[in-house]
Amino acid sequence: MRLAQLGLDAQHVTGPSGALSGGERLKAALACVLYAYPPPQLLLLDEPSNHLDLPSTLALEAMVGSYQGTMMGVSQDDAFMNNRGLTERLEFREEGRRLLTW
Repeated sequence: MRLAQLGLDAQHVTGPSGALSGGERLKAALACVLYAYPPPQLLLLDEPSNHLDLPSTLALEAMVGSYQGTMMGVSQDDAFMNNRGLTERLEFREEGRRLLTW
């Protein structure tokens, strides 16, 4: 069921990983990390929603939302980042960078 939330059905799961598209590989890799037991203590995400469609992005948001460790993410997807419950945010703008703390 968890993989189905990401749009990976039985055909994707039983087939070779080389047959998956870039977005499908990303979904599979995220599932491996986010559903691992025990989960990793640190999660580094670089543009995690880039190759995902809207339903997969929403599933990713739910998966990351239940993650209990430390997360460091880089993303231009403001909606995704704003929904993470961040405690600190480093923003880069034309006029320079600034650290925002909540």
